[in-house]
Amino acid sequence: MVQETVQAVKDAEARAGEKIREAQEQGEKIVNEAREAAKAQKEKAVAQAREKAEAKMQETKAAGSKMLEEAAKEAQKEVEVLKALAEKKEAKAIEAVTSGLV
Repeated sequence: MVQETVQAVKDAEARAGEKIREAQEQGEKIVNEAREAAKAQKEKAVAQAREKAEAKMQETKAAGSKMLEEAAKEAQKEVEVLKALAEKKEAKAIEAVTSGLV
């Protein structure tokens, strides 16, 4: 009877040890899965941030190009106005010189 009790205790200890080992393996598996999920979420967040930054940079670049184009058009208008003004003054200067010669 004592041997049966001792054997029952040993069997119970063996089963308990097996349960502990299984629980540890399961715990490690859960931790590893959580790490992988966190890594994947981090990579996804970084990729999304990069995409947003790239889109914003393209948007800013386009806006800058548009502003530059508008400034160039405005400058061209000013050049044309100044040329026209210079041509008028040139004509008046020629007329003044030629009237003075006559």
